[in-house]
Order: sequence, then C-alpha cells, then structure tokens
Amino acid sequence: METGFPSVGELVIGTCTKLTPHGAYFEIFDYEKLGLEAGFVHISELSRTWVRNIRSHIREGQRAVAKILRVDTSRGEIDMSIRRVSEPQRRTKLTEFKQENRARGLVSVACEKVEGSLDGVEESILGKFGSIYEGLIQAREKGESILIEIGIPEVVAQEIYQLAMKELQPPTVRLTGLLNITCYEPEGVIILKNFFKSFNKSFNKKYKGSELNIKVISPPDYRFVVESGDWRTAEGIWKDVQKEAEKFFASYDAEYSFERQ
Repeated sequence: METGFPSVGELVIGTCTKLTPHGAYFEIFDYEKLGLEAGFVHISELSRTWVRNIRSHIREGQRAVAKILRVDTSRGEIDMSIRRVSEPQRRTKLTEFKQENRARGLVSVACEKVEGSLDGVEESILGKFGSIYEGLIQAREKGESILIEIGIPEVVAQEIYQLAMKELQPPTVRLTGLLNITCYEPEGVIILKNFFKSFNKSFNKKYKGSELNIKVISPPDYRFVVESGDWRTAEGIWKDVQKEAEKFFASYDAEYSFERQ
C-alpha cells in the first residue's frame, strides 16, 4: 500500500522519470505518494559494467527493479541500486508485479459486477495474505469462505472466487539448461545412468511440487527442463544439477559443462 517509506534492502519497481549526468530519478510503485523523483540511482549503481553513456542503460519511462540502499525520511531521500539486483531477483520481482496488478484488476472487476464498494476490500486481503495475488490464489484453492472470514461481503467474495478460478492459474516458471557430459571410464554409460538416477531420487525428496525432465539430445548432450512455482526454486534446482555433477564425477575420468538456454 502507499504508506510510509520502503525499507533498506527492499526490492522495488520504479519508473524512470528524470535523467541527470550523475544518475536517474524514479517514481516508486506502491510509494507513489512520495513523488515522481522519490528514488535516485547514482550512475555507479546503474550497471556492473562501466557506464559511459547513461542513456544506453536507462531511459525516461523505462521500468526497472532496484534495491533500496539508504532512506532519509527527514529529507525524503531514497538511494537505490539496479546493479545489485540479481537476474533471478529481477525476474521474480517483475513476475510478482504483473501478478499483483492482475489480481487488483480482478478484485476491481468483481466489485463492479455486484455493484459493491472497493473500499476496504484490498486492504483486508493485504492485511491477511500480504498481497492481493496471494489472497486470490488462496481463495482459488480453499474457496470464498476465507475471504468472507476477513470481512469481505459474501456477494463480493463469491465473485472474486469465481474470477480467480477462471482467470488465475497457480504460478509456474520454466527453466532449461544444457548439460554436456563425457565419461571416459570403461563403464561410462552405466556411470552416467547412475548419476541421473541418483539426482532424480534426491530431486524428488527435496523439491516436491516441482518437475524435472532430463532429455537426451545426442550423447554427450542432455537437456534439463525444470518447472517450478517460482524463479528462486528453479534457479536453486539448476545450481544443484551443477553441484551434484561436480561431486559425482570428481572421482571419474570425465568432462562436463553447463549452459543455460
């Protein structure tokens, strides 16, 4: 909600509103009341590479994910960084942003359909679930009763539930990677089979709710396809593939490499 200031370390989404030789100013989503130039990203915090031309990295009207570095509430100053946001963090935040906007739109439509008031509905869902999207996903899974329990009128709750069932699907992300493995041992084929069998077993125990498919392209190339509920989990699975391969083949005469696709 549009209250107060963001916290240090928080990831936010901002729209660039002004460029200067020293950096860029941003309006911060969910903190619009702080103004069009609430957040500032110094030129040194725009990119991990040297910035020769600031406009080659950011332009007015462009949306970006940033990390809050410093907040001075007395002066209304917020220093942010774009370069300190990892790619998985950026993707996750943008996905959450789109999901939240979509969920807010559905709640608004639900209230309009039954000629109900939007006043207090979003606040009630946020207070209980932390986000509108999470509230609608929970309603989709457990029914409109969880919305009625937090004070949302029954007719509105029923309409929100119907829209959530129709318009929202549980989040799924897909990550693919290429694993190239050549084992020079006499029983190399058996060793490779044991590796894939061992990894699948540990995967099923550790990552319930996610899916992993290993497809043979043409030995020594294997494609890993990971489907999970969020980027953080998917990235964690991909890193585990690499760690497990390095650990498993350490005692064998083998070569391997990894590539994200």
